[in-house]
Amino acid sequence: MLSVRLFRGFSAAHSRFSSWNNMAEQQFDAVIVGAGIIVGQNEIAGSSTAYHLQKGGRKTLLIEQFTLGHTKGSSHGKSRITKFAHPEPEYVALASDSTAQIRDLEKNRGVKMIAISERGGIIYGSKERMEKTAATLKKFDFPSELLTSQEAMKRYPHYTYGDDYTALVDPNMGLILADTWLEAFQDEFRKFGGTVSENTKVNGFKEDNSSVLLNTSNGDFRAPKVVFALGSWINKLLPEIPVKGKIEIISVCYWTPKDPSDLPLVTPQNHPVHIAYEEGRSFLSMGATDVEGAVKFILHGGQEHFDTDVPLENVHEKFVEDVRAHIAKNVPFLDTVNGPVKVERCKYTLSPDKHYVIDYLPGSKNIQVAGCMSGTGFKNSPAIGKAVAQRAMGEQPFTDLSLFSINRFNKNT
Repeated sequence: MLSVRLFRGFSAAHSRFSSWNNMAEQQFDAVIVGAGIIVGQNEIAGSSTAYHLQKGGRKTLLIEQFTLGHTKGSSHGKSRITKFAHPEPEYVALASDSTAQIRDLEKNRGVKMIAISERGGIIYGSKERMEKTAATLKKFDFPSELLTSQEAMKRYPHYTYGDDYTALVDPNMGLILADTWLEAFQDEFRKFGGTVSENTKVNGFKEDNSSVLLNTSNGDFRAPKVVFALGSWINKLLPEIPVKGKIEIISVCYWTPKDPSDLPLVTPQNHPVHIAYEEGRSFLSMGATDVEGAVKFILHGGQEHFDTDVPLENVHEKFVEDVRAHIAKNVPFLDTVNGPVKVERCKYTLSPDKHYVIDYLPGSKNIQVAGCMSGTGFKNSPAIGKAVAQRAMGEQPFTDLSLFSINRFNKNT
């Protein structure tokens, strides 16, 4: 997202950057680099972190290389999925807190931001995974229901998954109205007095014991706390961290029913959000929101992309064909002969173990990094932003972030 070079010492920074701005530095309590909901990916935590810091009384600057709401990362688009159902408790804590925050924002702003069907959502996977997920939800006192594939087919007849699947119904699973989330955090941030600098490229930064100085295309900014909220730009901006983020181009496909009389089945009310885990991959779908009359269907996995600043001209059709084959077998009321009616591309950035990266930059207590959150990061970003802001304010984060430590990738630890 931003062109940042990492320099620790002042002498190194000055020797490499003769163009540090001579104008007076602008002082802030905190600077957030990246205005996606978390980062410029499917993560809004950059804006969420800025909101929580400003609300907490910290004079905060939010820097974005492009304009707010740009489509160069992944924090754009109408819909995402939210769910509490995870086998790892760390994600359940983040998802539940994020939902609570969004419900409060809905009341304050008078805008609907989450749509949950009366039937909730349904997840298909191995019996072991589904039972583990149900057990984790039970520890948090959140409801769920386990079904055999045949029981699930009676309740959701447009899914025809076989007997090798077990189903879990999550009543808290639903549709995120994604643009409203990003707009809300950015708008509320400014209402609390926060400052936004759009079209601002970071050229470099340098840190001493008590503060960080950022050199940008719009001047120099100094703050005691800085957060780099990074998506697919993580390794370009911070090449020294021991995390090699994998960038993938995901195909987002839209499919209409074979029979026009089945159009009511694709509405969000009648097509509950659904996920299917299959042989190390996952497929997900949600009712018609982005494209009228068409189900949004995604395979979590795509074509690897090595330079996030270079458009990918030729995306392998395999990642559309895999979705087509999955639908034909398991969601047969959708038209796989004439579809998809539309294909979009978005960027995913994943860490090697597919867990997030939320930690201090190695060797620093002033700079935090948040990234590699593709696939699940959007729905959890309000809580991530809250936890990162708490840490920046010297408070204990409300939830344990140790699973997301950068040190897990350090071979010397």
